Amino acid sequence: MKVICKRTIKKAIKTILQYTAAIVIALLIALALRLFVVDFYSIPSDSMSPAIEPGDFIMVNKLSFGARMYENFDFLKDGSHPPIWRVKGYAPIRHGDVLVFNFPYSKGWNKINMHLSRFYVKRCIGIPGDTLQIREAYYEINGKRGFGNLEEQQRIADYEGEFPQGIYHTIPFDPRLNWTIVNMGPLYIPRQGDKILLDTLACRLYKKMIEYESGLNIRESEGKVYCQDSLIEQYTFRKNWYFMGGDRMWNSQDSRYIGLIPEEFIVGKVAMVLTSKNPDTKKFQWRRFFTRIK
Repeated sequence: MKVICKRTIKKAIKTILQYTAAIVIALLIALALRLFVVDFYSIPSDSMSPAIEPGDFIMVNKLSFGARMYENFDFLKDGSHPPIWRVKGYAPIRHGDVLVFNFPYSKGWNKINMHLSRFYVKRCIGIPGDTLQIREAYYEINGKRGFGNLEEQQRIADYEGEFPQGIYHTIPFDPRLNWTIVNMGPLYIPRQGDKILLDTLACRLYKKMIEYESGLNIRESEGKVYCQDSLIEQYTFRKNWYFMGGDRMWNSQDSRYIGLIPEEFIVGKVAMVLTSKNPDTKKFQWRRFFTRIK
């Protein structure tokens, strides 16, 4: 009787260990997939409508241009910027890609700093090396139109009323430039290794970006640019930057307002809508299931 009881206990323990091992392995595989392959996000707003609608549950491809990895997790303790490196991907970021990225302000609007828990989804309008301009409400890249949601751009171009407060003016919010959603730029989008002359105009356009990259504070005085008391005449960018735009341009907090986005903030490319629920009725929107994003 005792022998049978011992065998039963051993068999039960073996079964429990097998199931526990299976669960642990499954969790590790799921974690690896989330880190290196795909991620998932729920969409609360209509800033990317009609491509992505409120209530959509999207799948993000991290393999395309490489998953992000943290060198360490010290930033979780002190709130500093996380040190990031990227696994090599198989495709570059292209015009028109719909991307998920970290919101670039976590400690106020004066300094670029990765917000670790706030994510945006927008369409890539400008890539490093482009010169972007909004002319008569239309995006132009290197002098050519045809980027972003053309219907929304036409809507803004045809609008004859007064634009709502907070929508009309864009970065760098400098009255000397007076850039707006109707006429903005030209704005050069820096790529890693680009060297620029650091005059007063460049300081207005790139000040926060340079301070983010270098960790130094710069200022403009009497037509010259200084780092503390040292005169700076040129600067070499250390990172690639991108211009992100929402498809619903009347209701999108995008690069027109938050500025250019550094490459390390980009999580991945939106591949498809997996499921969707109407945010008001909570009913499934079956027509949205497994919709590929264009």
